[in-house]
Amino acid sequence: MGLFKRLAGGVTALALAASLCSAVTVSAAAKTGVVSADSLNVRTGAGTSYSIVTAIDEGTAVTINGEATDSSGQKWYKITTGKVSGYVSAWYIDTDSTPSQASSESTSTPAASTRSTSSASADKDFEGYMTSQGFPESYKPMLRELHKSHPNWIFMAQHTGFDWKEVLAEEVVLGRSLVPSYSLDSWKSVSKGAYDFDGGYWYGLDGSWVQASDEIIAYYLDPRNFLDDTYIFMFENLSYNPSVHNIEGVRAILSDTFMKGSFTAPDTGVKYSYAQTFMDAAAQSGVSPYHLAARCRNEQGVQGAPQSLGTTSGYEGYYNFFDVQAFATAKLTAAQMGCKYAATTNPTYLLPWTNQYKSIVGGSIFLGTGYISKDQDTLYLQKFDVADGGNGYFYHQYMTCIFGQATEAVSLKNAYSDKVLASAMEFKIPVYENMPEKLCPKPTSEGNNNNFLKSLSVKGCTISPKFDKFTSSYSLTVAEGVDTVTLKASALDSGAKVSGTGAKSLDYGKNKLTVKVTAPSGVKRSYTVTVTRSGSAPKTVKGDVSGNSKLDITDALMIMKHSAGTKKLSAAQQKLADYNADGAVNVIDALSIMKKLSGK
Repeated sequence: MGLFKRLAGGVTALALAASLCSAVTVSAAAKTGVVSADSLNVRTGAGTSYSIVTAIDEGTAVTINGEATDSSGQKWYKITTGKVSGYVSAWYIDTDSTPSQASSESTSTPAASTRSTSSASADKDFEGYMTSQGFPESYKPMLRELHKSHPNWIFMAQHTGFDWKEVLAEEVVLGRSLVPSYSLDSWKSVSKGAYDFDGGYWYGLDGSWVQASDEIIAYYLDPRNFLDDTYIFMFENLSYNPSVHNIEGVRAILSDTFMKGSFTAPDTGVKYSYAQTFMDAAAQSGVSPYHLAARCRNEQGVQGAPQSLGTTSGYEGYYNFFDVQAFATAKLTAAQMGCKYAATTNPTYLLPWTNQYKSIVGGSIFLGTGYISKDQDTLYLQKFDVADGGNGYFYHQYMTCIFGQATEAVSLKNAYSDKVLASAMEFKIPVYENMPEKLCPKPTSEGNNNNFLKSLSVKGCTISPKFDKFTSSYSLTVAEGVDTVTLKASALDSGAKVSGTGAKSLDYGKNKLTVKVTAPSGVKRSYTVTVTRSGSAPKTVKGDVSGNSKLDITDALMIMKHSAGTKKLSAAQQKLADYNADGAVNVIDALSIMKKLSGK
């Protein structure tokens, strides 16, 4: 379920930062180095936001003509080798070895260190690399395991600058993240506008899709949940790399789908191979053909949908493989909206899309200019817009399906050969400020998330504002003489549990009383009532168990009765009654008070 919405132009922040960094490249006396990675990308500038010129193999000798720093502070070399020139990551250039020595000597780079004779040294080098990237400790256990299995992979920390809670609050906005209506109830939100509490059903926000719960959104938003050798591909750089991407990989992605063979364009009669069409699309858009093929597979399914078969009712003969602008309205289905867009005219995107070739190539160009070029160059960033490519944050998201990026990551991984997987693949992994100490768990309960109250009141008092299940904070003021109130509450869902009700003692001033509701799924919600008791606490007088703020014969008599067992003092009274501070309340305390009162 893809939604291209509200595209805006502009120079990307990351590209601008990178271009500024390139401008400070320093001239230095030329020196030589050797590539220490199996396959190292050469780019047009210092940083992964720049396009790939080519890739050079391990052991290749290069001439280093200068240095630059990218937007994350990492060093890059400006190099030449043969007819190739451009920028490469300094981590993968050994400046101490000669070509003949490169395969036998250890280096300080993460990739080469794993080929060192000392595994301890390799571990130390990678630990230093993770620290230099600024990965939090909670990321490192998973990255260590990945590094052991794939020593040439490059893991770059993408510091978003956002606080975790701020991003989560943006991502749970109604309509921004959806799940199928048949999902577990714990995956579906009961927030305002998402659920009909009277009818007991979820609103369809895009056909049969409903609002995702906060908990499942947090799970998919947390990058740490996907640091394994399959889901890591949601962080892969999606730019087209001719030395890595080939038609065989595309065929592997399409092998069990309706796109595994060829098609004949209905308007021209020309026959095309689907796999070659995606390769053409990659060349024209600059986007990985594996990503393009996986995206269409995810959007159209294995058998193909009407918008990819040209059979959409009312729009026969129009194709929309990427589901551009495919969202349901009151009058049109998502497929009809997508084909309505496919019927428009725009030569830049080869519109109208009157055949499969135009739709795939034109949609790829749309994807490249609308997302890849706007710093949303990973599957993760296309779902969660936390990179400003000149069009703001959060709302410019390709997909509303909360797990779409994870599904496509599996297809991407399966497209790569073992040789490609052994190369220096690049992964940009987002890092947020103040992330939870533990990884956000995946909801597994079949119960619903209805943790709202049906009613909340304080006996004999009026709370403000008037109770509403979506309002969590209330207040009231009571007189100085009121030292106890009774909280009453009931859950909206019969399967939910309520705690924190009943009689509550009040101190003078503000008293924060909390009622908690636990949904059938286990998700908790808190409501608070702040009760302000007027007046101020009387001055505490040692021995004053009667509470009249002075010491008199009544206090002595009450202590004697407590000692005799005829009257029980409260814990607070007993603390005051221990007049001689010997840790016991007895007749000696009463006699001491009487002596004090008599002046002896």
